[in-house]
Amino acid sequence: MRKLFLALTGILSVAQAQTNNRPQTPKPPFHYNVDSVEYDNTEKTVHLGATLTYPKTKGPFPVAIMITGSGLQDRDETIFNHKPFAVIADYLTNHGIAVLRVDDRNIGKSKGDVLNATSADFANDVEASIHYLLTRKEINKRKIGLIGHSEGGFIAPLVYTKWPHLSFIISLAGTGVSGAEVLLKQQTDPLKNAVNGDTYNAFYSLTKQTLQMIHDHANENDSLILNRAKELFASWKNGLPDSILTPLNAKKVTPEIYADFQVKAELKPWLKYFIATEPDLFWSKVKCPVLVLNGGKDIQVSPEQNVSAITASLNKAGNKNVTAKIFSGLNHLFQHCTKCTIQEYAQLSETFAPEVLEVMNNWLVSKIL
Repeated sequence: MRKLFLALTGILSVAQAQTNNRPQTPKPPFHYNVDSVEYDNTEKTVHLGATLTYPKTKGPFPVAIMITGSGLQDRDETIFNHKPFAVIADYLTNHGIAVLRVDDRNIGKSKGDVLNATSADFANDVEASIHYLLTRKEINKRKIGLIGHSEGGFIAPLVYTKWPHLSFIISLAGTGVSGAEVLLKQQTDPLKNAVNGDTYNAFYSLTKQTLQMIHDHANENDSLILNRAKELFASWKNGLPDSILTPLNAKKVTPEIYADFQVKAELKPWLKYFIATEPDLFWSKVKCPVLVLNGGKDIQVSPEQNVSAITASLNKAGNKNVTAKIFSGLNHLFQHCTKCTIQEYAQLSETFAPEVLEVMNNWLVSKIL
């Protein structure tokens, strides 16, 4: 029976192979200003803690707000002792661009409802960060943009629809297709070489039908969706031989077990919203300059699947200021990889590929400064 291979950056449980060998992590003394700041959203329901870095030269400065990937992340997007957002902020700030990186709700200094929150709520948090920056004299109010990684790349265009004054968006492995399509690839690709063709096709069919069912009926009561899942699984299993069911550990699985242990997990508010939402609804409205970047070896957010979808949506918006680049040999975290598996993230000493930092900075200089 399939397991949820969801790991769009933050939900990772690969073990303890962490190391302290992280040579790119910035260390003081810094040659720029570092302010630890806190602020609330308008309704006072969310409190956010963040770090604002900006040059010591005369401002005001353009600024990038960093948006983390899925799961609860701190302001540095720390994962396996890697701190990619700290690395990006250090590089850009040393090149004249202010950066605001923010703790997610209930991480670090931030507080707010997580259990019921979706990407739309996290977009509201980014909007609160924008309004905070508008109070800072060091910030050029006309040059506020976003850098979003993974889910953060999906959130960025959503923020644009709420605050269309954004100066730029950089999407780092952001999604351009629905979560149903992203998860279908995440959940089925690992089985391609592990089972025979008939078994894989059966697994793929069940996974696709389940995710599409959630996508299409997301507005229904969860109990109705679970009943649909039971019917779907029963129909799928009926008549399949043991030669297919056994490798999938599905022989003794009942429709009730499938609904309760697989599908119910996919109905939590954040994941249900992700599965059901089409990023095209937001990307197709974005008219500011956009830089779309992906690693060619990304197994979590497929570059082939998502880069073309994002650029197609931006084309629908009539946006002529779009640059897209896929970096061969880089994984989802933009590390040079060998095995290019999720497990390898912890084993690599590199946090973020220098050539990607350079591309981001050069693009910002040409478009924003």
